[in-house]
Amino acid sequence: MNTASRSSAYAPLMRIFGSSVADQAMLSGANLLIGLILIRYASETQYGYYVLAFNAMMLATTLQGTFINTPLVAMLPTMSDSTRSQWLGSLLHDQRRWAAGAALVSMVVTGIALVTGALPTEAGPICAAAIVLILAALYREYYRGILIMLRRPHPVLAADAVYVVGLIAGGLLATQSPWAATVALLSAAVSAVVGGTLLRRVLGDAVDHRAAPGRLRDIARTGIWAAAGGVIYWLFNQGYSFLTVMTLDVTAVAAVAAARLLLMPVNLLVTGVQKQLMPMAAGWLHEHGARKTLQRLSIFSLALGLGAAVYVAIAWLLRDWIFIDLMHKDFAQRDTLLALWSCIFLIMALREPAMLVSVMRQRFRILAATAGVCSVFALAVSYFCMQAYGAPGAPLGILAGEIAYFIVAIVLALVEVRRDARHDASQSPPSAAPRSASLSGNDSP
Repeated sequence: MNTASRSSAYAPLMRIFGSSVADQAMLSGANLLIGLILIRYASETQYGYYVLAFNAMMLATTLQGTFINTPLVAMLPTMSDSTRSQWLGSLLHDQRRWAAGAALVSMVVTGIALVTGALPTEAGPICAAAIVLILAALYREYYRGILIMLRRPHPVLAADAVYVVGLIAGGLLATQSPWAATVALLSAAVSAVVGGTLLRRVLGDAVDHRAAPGRLRDIARTGIWAAAGGVIYWLFNQGYSFLTVMTLDVTAVAAVAAARLLLMPVNLLVTGVQKQLMPMAAGWLHEHGARKTLQRLSIFSLALGLGAAVYVAIAWLLRDWIFIDLMHKDFAQRDTLLALWSCIFLIMALREPAMLVSVMRQRFRILAATAGVCSVFALAVSYFCMQAYGAPGAPLGILAGEIAYFIVAIVLALVEVRRDARHDASQSPPSAAPRSASLSGNDSP
């Protein structure tokens, strides 16, 4: 292949990743800006509540995304347009019913907690706003996930731009109210509904809104393991905030979250690249096997790690200006918190692409079990470290869990390479059947 042909072949790939990086940079900047606005102009308590509510929303979208998108991304390329439209419409109906039921249960539980005094009165409006935000975010993320799976990042970028404008406007509005967390959450909900509606219009007939519900059952066996892994992993990445408020207080949540906020661009960049890598990794695995796929993903790991290291270095050099001049907050042990979060995000950037080998082979049970053990380990270390060291104990436990998960992820990827080698050796003559057809969906060694 000559240089011109090679450039032409890589052009669509570069456009997809360019849009994805731009989208995640925009979302990262918006979340960073909202956090900085609330830290600077709202009380630490209000910011702490905002962090807890936003993390609850992240849990809900993680549950939906892993349960639906992970099995679906491997199925969509094999479907005709009409079948795909029917599937997407059916799953949408299922998603709405489950979301409505979960919202009703959440409202009842919140009411009971307020009446019994388990929650302070000031938390009532915040909980209500959080439930509204979660419903809106699930609506937006469903359509957003479909377009990403269909490799149509440009409409996603445009709709996210509208979402970001509303998000920032809501954050500025929140600073004018003593109920800053509630106003910010409700504004985010409105922005999510607007963004989701734009994405829905872009998809048009690609989603059959008249399709009968029930397809969720068809992917439940695979989806539940993917969701379990995603939610368990969320526990030691976001669960720290709830453990911190139970072990220390809401202001400690604000301190830990403020340091983490500076590293969020790394997190969102890795997430954006990961979503675009998933369908590509599925194709590579089907055509070339685990070894070559792992080699290609390793290049992405190194690139993400290098980018994360550069950003971390810049944030560290500017930390005094960021905390004191920009945030107008000088949290206790802030340098320790920032250093710990920096290590966490560097490891995450290196690990995430390599994990796709196991994900695309649908080793969800072993991944869920691994994430479960690592999350329990991380939260246990966080709890005891917070007792000894205060707020820095929370990210210290997460770092311990991330290191363990990183090691296991590499081992699991290498196991897939060995499975391919044994499979190839057993073929005499080599079978023409696709690798993924005989190797996927089985967790046994």
